[in-house]
Amino acid sequence: MANRVLLGNRSTGGFGLYVSQDGDNVLDTTNALQFDSRMGASLIVQSFAQGIISGGNSATITHNLGYNPLFAVRWNTASQISGGVATRVFTPVQSTGEFVLMEDGGEEVESDGSIDFGITVGHTSTNAIGISNAFNADGDLDTLSIPDVYYAILIFHEEDFTGGFGL
Repeated sequence: MANRVLLGNRSTGGFGLYVSQDGDNVLDTTNALQFDSRMGASLIVQSFAQGIISGGNSATITHNLGYNPLFAVRWNTASQISGGVATRVFTPVQSTGEFVLMEDGGEEVESDGSIDFGITVGHTSTNAIGISNAFNADGDLDTLSIPDVYYAILIFHEEDFTGGFGL
């Protein structure tokens, strides 16, 4: 049976109260601790995922917790990746813009339409979270190249206290 609780000096953390996860030895585990008194508040990561979603599509991340857990999602497009590393990331957001392009002189409409951009995220059930690529264009922009969305998600053990918005 593993040592689960330590009140005192932990070689990798100093003095405090530490509780390891079931099956981990609190003295030498490198896994996340169940409790660490050095932290003001600790969120325990249940799982994580990353992937790519093409325009108009979505991904379902199944966690099988049976309740709506807290989550954090960040995303970007290929233009914000350099050498395999994200140079910019964004929180989930979706927005729509409309445009009208007038011909020279402003007499006639040359083109018009709308464009949606961003991602949407939410609980699809008490066992899954859905992430959708909301990039879309219509009107004279319907031939616009819709970017793939690169996402990363952390799912925590704690119940979602954000009303489904996540961190």
